[in-house]
Formats: sequence, structure tokens, C-alpha cells
Amino acid sequence: MAYTITKRRTTKGIAFDLYFRWKGQRYRPLLGYDLSPDQAQQCAIELIHRIQTQEVEKPRSLLTLRDVLPLYWQAFEVKKRIDRTRPKGILENHILSCHACVRNDFPCSHRFGHQPLASLKPEDGLRYVKARLDEGATAGTVRREWQVLNRILNVAVRYEKLDRNPLKHVELPDAEKRTRIAEPEELALISKMRENDPTKLECRQELWRIIQVAVSVGLREGKILEIERSWVKKREDGYWLCLPPAASRIKGTPKEVPLNRTALLALGAEIPSLADGRVFRHWTHQRAFKEYWSETCRRVGIHDLHFHDLRHTFATRLQRIGVDYEVRQALLGHRMPGMTANYSHGGPEWDRKLRSAVEGLEKAYPLSYGLSYETKAAVGQTAEVIDLNGESAGIRTQDPRLKRAMLYRLSYRLSNTRRATTISLDSWREGSYH
Repeated sequence: MAYTITKRRTTKGIAFDLYFRWKGQRYRPLLGYDLSPDQAQQCAIELIHRIQTQEVEKPRSLLTLRDVLPLYWQAFEVKKRIDRTRPKGILENHILSCHACVRNDFPCSHRFGHQPLASLKPEDGLRYVKARLDEGATAGTVRREWQVLNRILNVAVRYEKLDRNPLKHVELPDAEKRTRIAEPEELALISKMRENDPTKLECRQELWRIIQVAVSVGLREGKILEIERSWVKKREDGYWLCLPPAASRIKGTPKEVPLNRTALLALGAEIPSLADGRVFRHWTHQRAFKEYWSETCRRVGIHDLHFHDLRHTFATRLQRIGVDYEVRQALLGHRMPGMTANYSHGGPEWDRKLRSAVEGLEKAYPLSYGLSYETKAAVGQTAEVIDLNGESAGIRTQDPRLKRAMLYRLSYRLSNTRRATTISLDSWREGSYH
């Protein structure tokens, strides 16, 4: 029984690998780190016995991305990430195999599903990124897919199925932050759209109610479609929408949202008559709703308006009417610092509020930071010259060499003055004695 034990340096220490062939199959499992010769031999014998009795895992050199997926989903559950829909769709349609191969039920050779992890190279990752961009995927979509792929590879490294993540430093396209919001005229076009088919008319009416909820409470598309009538609770100050925990750790959801009259009517008019169950029942799957939204925008001539842009519209309208940042963050349910700013895109009203704020600051604190001054030009006098450092010209010497020269001259004058004063005192004393 011939076998070989090799050593290699890693960040965790000296790794001991076993090289062994059995029934035409090559095995190269990891024995451990920083082992003594006796320990390495003992581990090798035990592992060879397990290989020969078929009690060993697939060798690391043959592990593929599919083989690591069970570990990834276990870590997914431990992290209390509930929503598997997006990562599962990304894996099945793009990372493990391309969309064309999935549609035709062909084994895909130009994705990562059947490629051994040990053979992955940065060039493979760059090829994937370029292929997805050529297929028309946006930079943001590619980056989201890449996050899923890297999480799986990091899990493989963490559980010693892979030495390192070879795709960690692959260049990704820069995704521009979306600033599109829905204008009132565009929403009016959707509300006035006509349907001759009674079934489609019901869908359009429900779509308009969904839009009213979106711009009134700012929830995401999936959460709005999930709203149940039992979530609406009445309190002393009005009606509130009490939401279940978010399905994702990153995509936070507020625990409760106050409902204004528009949202309340859109969720079912008179609350006492509401029965249990979902409020919006025409769409059992989120993809079907996305297709209907795209068709609606195309029919009324609205270009490049995503449903998620209504969430941006909600945040921007709050910003324009002067709602504090903390309040907007609470209503949107954002957990990541600074995320709310990405959803608030200003406008004329916001610009006026900014201008009013800085002018009010100047009036309230006329001497703040030593930069305030009165503009004499406003009353017909010569304006005071202000240098680039924000101070009146001539009150500070910026060049240190000139400063030293001036201090030297000043000290010379002071010394001469003191000397002259001393001589005068001495002369006065001599005259007084005589």
C-alpha cells in the first residue's frame, strides 16, 4: 500500500496532505496542521482505511460548487436568513449553469456548476463577468450574483474544502446609484389606463391600489404583495401596519408603519369588514407581478421605471417636505448607515430648505468659526477683501519664512526700545544725583 505525505505552508500553519490512489481514483485529502511524524502517519492510516471502506468524502481536488452548496445552505440557516428565493434563482439560472442550458436541460460547461473548485482561476471569474454583461445584465445585477458566488467560496475556505478564494480580487463593473423616481404625471397615466377585459380590469385596479400603498408606506414589492388583513391594527392614534420580521438580514423591514388615509383605503376601505388572508390576491408569484408592471409601463409610454423606484419616490417626498433623516430611516427600515440617503434624491423644495438652513445658521451664529463678516458693499461701501482661507486680507502672514522675518524685526525693535529706555533711566538717575 503506497502513499505519500506532503507538507505545505499555509496561514494556519504547516498543512499535511495525503496522496493515495485506490481503484484508479486519486485522493489528496488534508490530514491536519502542524502534526508530528507519528501523528501524520496515524492519520494517514486511518484515512486510507476509510477510503478503502468507502467511508470518506469526495476528495478535495474533485469538489465542485454543487458539492459545497449543502454547507452554504446550512450557514444560511445559522445566519437566520429566511429568503432563499434570490440566491437560489441566481445559482440555478446563472452561476451553476447559464439560462440557455437550463431552458434546454443541457449540462453547462461554461459556468461553475461542474468545474472543480481547485481548478478555479481569476480568469474564469473575469470570463463570467464579461459573459453576463454581454448578455445584457446590469452592473448591479452582476455584482449581486458575484456576492452569492463569493459567499459560497468563502464557506468552502472556512470549512477547509478549498485553500483560498481564487475569485476574491476579480474586477467588477461599477454600478451607478439609481436616482429614478415616479413623477405625478406618470402615476396619473397608470391610473387612467383602460382595460376592456373584465379580468384585466380587476388586475389594473389592484395594481393602482398597490401603487398607492407603495408611495404611502414605502415598503418593498415583495412585502406589499404579502400583506395580510390581520396585519392592520387599530390604535388610539389611528391604524398601523404591523409587519413580520424581514426575510433578509440586509433588507430590513420596519416593525410597524403608520397608515394614512390613502394607504388605509388602498388596503381595503372599511377595516371592520376586513377578512383574514392576503390583501392583493391576483399575483401568486412575484415574477408574474414584475411582468405585469413592465407591460403596464410599456402600454402607457413610461420608460425605465422600476417598481422599486416607488420606494425611492416615497423617501424623496419625505425629504422634500422636511422629514428628519432618522424618521425616514425608521419608515424605510434601513439597517445599514447611510442607505436612506441613497433613496432621497432632493428637488427644488429640498434645495430651498438647504438654502434656508445655511442662511439661518449665519443669522443665528454671526461669529461662528471666526468666518463671519459684514459685507460693506451692501450699504454702498467698499467690500472687505476675503482671502481663500476665509479671513480678512492682511491679518495673517501665511509664509513661515516671512513670519520669522517679521518676528525678528519686531523683536529687534523691542530690544532697541528697551535699550533706549534703560539709557534714559540711567541719564535721569545721574542728573538727579547732581
